[in-house]
Amino acid sequence: MSPILHDTSSSLERLREALGDRYRIGEELGHGGMATVYLAEDLKHQRRVALKMLRPELVHAGSETTRFLREIRIAAQLSHPSILPLHDSGAVDGTLWFVMPYVRGESLRAKLQREQRLPTEQAVRIGIAVARALDYAHRQNVVHRDIKPENILLHEGQAVVADFGIARAITEAASDNVTERGLAMGTPAYMSPEQIGAERDLDGRSDIYALGCVLYEMLAGAPPFAGPSLRPVTHRHLADPVTPLRNTRPTVPPSVERAVLRALAKDPADRFATADELAQALAAPASPGAVAPPDNRSLAVLPFVNASAEADTEYLSDGITEELINALANVGRLQVTPRTAVFPFKGSTEGGQAIGARLGVESVLDGSVRRAGGRLRITVQLTDVHDGRLIWSERFDREMGDIFALEEELARTIVAVLRIRFLGELTDPVPKRYTDDVDAYNLYLMGRFAWNKRTPEGTAEAIRHFEAAIARDPEYALAYTGLSDSYALEVDYRGAPVTDGLRRAKEEALRALALDDSLAEAHTSLAWVTFIHDWDWEAAGRQFARAIELNPRYASARQWHAWYLMAMGRTDEAISESRLAQELDPTSMSIRRSVGWLLQYARRWEESVAQLRYAVQLNPSQDETLWALGVSLMEMGALDEAQRVLRESEALTIANYHAYASLGRLAARRGDMAEAKARMAHLKEIAQSSYVSPVDFARLAIGLGDHDEAFEWIGRAHAERRGWLAYLRVEPLVDPLRGDPRFTQWLRTMRLD
Repeated sequence: MSPILHDTSSSLERLREALGDRYRIGEELGHGGMATVYLAEDLKHQRRVALKMLRPELVHAGSETTRFLREIRIAAQLSHPSILPLHDSGAVDGTLWFVMPYVRGESLRAKLQREQRLPTEQAVRIGIAVARALDYAHRQNVVHRDIKPENILLHEGQAVVADFGIARAITEAASDNVTERGLAMGTPAYMSPEQIGAERDLDGRSDIYALGCVLYEMLAGAPPFAGPSLRPVTHRHLADPVTPLRNTRPTVPPSVERAVLRALAKDPADRFATADELAQALAAPASPGAVAPPDNRSLAVLPFVNASAEADTEYLSDGITEELINALANVGRLQVTPRTAVFPFKGSTEGGQAIGARLGVESVLDGSVRRAGGRLRITVQLTDVHDGRLIWSERFDREMGDIFALEEELARTIVAVLRIRFLGELTDPVPKRYTDDVDAYNLYLMGRFAWNKRTPEGTAEAIRHFEAAIARDPEYALAYTGLSDSYALEVDYRGAPVTDGLRRAKEEALRALALDDSLAEAHTSLAWVTFIHDWDWEAAGRQFARAIELNPRYASARQWHAWYLMAMGRTDEAISESRLAQELDPTSMSIRRSVGWLLQYARRWEESVAQLRYAVQLNPSQDETLWALGVSLMEMGALDEAQRVLRESEALTIANYHAYASLGRLAARRGDMAEAKARMAHLKEIAQSSYVSPVDFARLAIGLGDHDEAFEWIGRAHAERRGWLAYLRVEPLVDPLRGDPRFTQWLRTMRLD
């Protein structure tokens, strides 16, 4: 046994003996550079706590122990909701120990090890909480000195900072040889340049630098400076510039990137003066007033305006915008802002210069599309973001039959102008064309435009357009994926038996893959059907992984993958994935609703309600969103508002039996069993002549407390292969059934146990 292990073991035994009347010290929870953590029971208060025993070699008995305990007493005075408090501390034969609350949950490090990087919104939320905790501590003259993911705990969705004052206490206790021990009082990947230099008088700006490193890691997936050993890491902190976040995470808002880069300034004087300033910078919306230095080869293609007399040609202006973005994204040494970052500005009254400043690019391309009969007029202009100067503009008049050649000509011309503008080498755009038939292409654009409405009428319209596109070009792989997605959504929106629609959805996805196995859209379509209908969890997981590998920025793949993760019980991953989908397509009402619904499955009712309220604002007439909101309000206990919202949902669509059954559940929740039973009787009467999903019957039976009937309807849902059964492991609705052996058997049947 090594000496250190021996010392730790004997120290622990002495602690157990000395503290036996106050704490029952149990299993080891973990260990780090400074301490070993044990789960303990506070005997006086009958609560579980985390007892940390300092490594014996860090601080020795004598005056160092006295100084350590003095500094610990100062840190123990901190009282802030985002700071884990110090309950107790002391020394036994020179072994130092301190006690903190035992926090259920996980550390940020554990979350990053599992997810690698976090959605921007979540990373910013954690960063703001930590910054505000630091600001409070700094105002009490306490500097943390060891901010890192291991010391940020995630408790019930909130970030809490642990070990405040510990590194400072050790440093002060070791004052006689602080230079020798200086590097041990922090973690190299997160240490400020002045901390690396073992400067004694560190102030709060050192913590700001460390938090900048943590923010960078949450967003980019790795700390800003890494290396195989201590020396190269510390050298990089001192000398190397920070790689811009946009190089690996182009969707990070420029305002967030500016805040992180300022926090990581080498000179403390160039950082934020206080942690509160960092929190404000992270919380502030992007503004054109202060921008990061843009990449000198960066470009945003803004949504083209539909200038046609007919409103129904908007699909064409959107389609041309997307085609240009896709073509220019393939140009080497040119950074093109993704579609999901620019389409939120569709219809904006801001000028191109202001939008470009918010996006942090050097140039913006915008224009208009006018269609008159068989002719197209496209007007394009390229603007310098810095001074608003018009770099280039041109008008293209072509026949509709020339649209492919026109898109290619546009891309080539823009690149030629940019070559002159940047005085640098840019490769030629290489557009990928999935069909040579202009009419089929137009029909596909119309189909996707209709599908994106996410309504029953839009889905039916999309099916007609995709089928017409395939009739024009039977080899058009993208049209098959659109048809697959439409059949899958149609099942959800019309509340009909699922088997025929989802079987057709699978057939169309397989046809698309047979034509082009590299289509992320087709793998996503197949993954969804394999998951929600076939209940083949392993195969679905492989298809989702392949789709995301082929196109990590495909928002629908991330959205549907989040539902899969939730069904598998991987709650945190599911919510993280759904927020990434939202980040990729922030204007999507469907994705916003998914985030709210998944938070409902996670039983995070208030967060769910907030997301669903926002989704309702995006489309107040979407009955499914209102229904989901009503359910979350009911579970949160806001019964009056839940009733109002559910009735509004019920009134929006004929035969909205989801909302009807949920109103029955609400009546039972309020004790009005007569109304709940009347609704059940009425649903059964309707089912004599129209289709009613067995899930709606199960929903109402559970509300009535009739578990026998509920299990009968679950059996029918299984016979119909209703996708709802995929969520049995996490569905709050079935919580009253979980203690019943029949429910356990259903989990086994679904292979969800």
